[in-house]
Amino acid sequence: MSQKDVAATFNPDQLRAEAAIRKAAREGNAEAQFRLGVMFGNGDGVGLDYEQARNWFEQAAAQGHEGALLTLAWMHANGTGVDVDEDRARELYLKAAGLGSAKAQYVVGTMYRFAQYGVHKDIPTAVQWYLKAADQGMATAQFALGRMLMEGKGVMQDDAAALQWLSLAHVNGSKRAEDYVKHLIKRMDPAVVREVRERMTGQNGSAG
Repeated sequence: MSQKDVAATFNPDQLRAEAAIRKAAREGNAEAQFRLGVMFGNGDGVGLDYEQARNWFEQAAAQGHEGALLTLAWMHANGTGVDVDEDRARELYLKAAGLGSAKAQYVVGTMYRFAQYGVHKDIPTAVQWYLKAADQGMATAQFALGRMLMEGKGVMQDDAAALQWLSLAHVNGSKRAEDYVKHLIKRMDPAVVREVRERMTGQNGSAG
């Protein structure tokens, strides 16, 4: 390793930042605990240590930190650095969803839609969670809702509502939504399409 490489490894600013994160984490700062967990989980500036990572994530999660709850849930769901534990993953996703995390609400919706993580299939509950995430502007949840309403899978088919959610999903960055919107419009009454779009424009106008 050259002197230049050594200098890059022992960057004084990085070391000071790490020391500050460690201090804040020990003092109970949830964001610092999460960031320290990420550092250990990725081996970023410290040795890769899943046990330490999980320890810091657990402390941040206990304070309701969204990133820590989601990361821990993912670790337990996939057996990354811990044993696979679907019950624990479910518990963590539900906690994060209840605290308002759109990502977790989408995961919980999918969990009930496809009977994952030890729950029974429950489409009405899945729709409720998708709605919560969709109302926060999450494109994947908006797409899932729109597609379910378009296809009438487990819910009553409703092309107007489907068009609204799929259009929102497209606006929010879902590339897949565009094709579904085009397909829907072909089979819908043009007057209904116009009405949906006018209603959406009106809502956007009032929000702005």
